[in-house]
Formats: sequence, C-alpha cells, structure tokens
Amino acid sequence: MLPCCALQLDRDDDRARFTRLYKSHQRPLHRLAARLLGPGPRAEDAVHDTFIKLIQNFASLRTRSDAQLERWLMVVLRNTALDMLRKEGRETELESQPWEPAIPPDQGEFESLVMLIRTMPEEYRRVLELRFVAEWSLGDIARELGLTEGAVKSRLFRGRKLLIGMLRREGYLDGRSCV
Repeated sequence: MLPCCALQLDRDDDRARFTRLYKSHQRPLHRLAARLLGPGPRAEDAVHDTFIKLIQNFASLRTRSDAQLERWLMVVLRNTALDMLRKEGRETELESQPWEPAIPPDQGEFESLVMLIRTMPEEYRRVLELRFVAEWSLGDIARELGLTEGAVKSRLFRGRKLLIGMLRREGYLDGRSCV
C-alpha cells in the first residue's frame, strides 16, 4: 500500500523508494518520537512532519544511500521534536544528549567530526548508529544485521571504545571522560 503523501512525488521509482523507506523506518521513528515527546498525537505529528520533509527534499536526497537516508530521518525527527518542545516553551534535556555536542562546534569542526565518524569500520559504525541514534534494541540490530545479540554487544563495546579513542586523538574530548 502506497502512503498517500508519496503521491506528491513525480517519478514511479521515487514513490517506490519512499514507500520502502516509510515501511522500514516508520516504526523506529515513531519509537524515537514517543521517547522524545511522549506517546500520542505529538509523536505521530513529528513522524508525519519528518516524512513530509523527506518528500520536500527527495530530489536533492535521491543519490543518498538508504543508510544515509535513515540517519537523515533520525536527525530530522529529533530536530522536529526539539522544535515542537521549544514552541511549547519547554526546556528539555534533549539538547544535551550525548550524541550531540554540548557546545555547538563551528561548521569546520562539525564537518571534521562527521568525517571522523564516517571513517570508522562499517561493522562498528553501523551498530553504534542503530543503537545510539536510532535507538534500536539489541535483538532488532541482531536481526537486521544477521548477527547474534552477543556479537552486537561485542561490536558495541569495541566500536564505542574505538570512537572514544578516535575522539581523544582528534582533541574532541580534551581529557574529559566518556561514559
């Protein structure tokens, strides 16, 4: 079944790709939205707004891989939720989540940080993204990647240790400890 908002896309292949992305990411996005905003209509609105933004930007995002679009969707959802909370005048702990710098870096630092993370071996980077950005369960990650939960735990531990070492070498942690 084609989500009705996909009809706004002109090309059949775009509609098919959007439908595939919607089916595979709607539930994880809704879980994240419910965690950020609480279950209910606000979470549903945030997910809906995220997919609308995907449609609005689909032409410029067409060349990105599904994995890159998944990360894009998670970031857009998080920003949408923050905007909703700001409009309500609520202060939130979301702004200090560990996967976003507490002090916004300048654009050059941010790009350097993103490039550093992208240089991580795929086996660790993918598991870290699914666990800490997409907030998937260990079981969901194991099924998605065809691994055992023990292998997922091992990759999480090793990937996190590798990332912390990389961040320290690049001067991002400046001697601060990482939990």
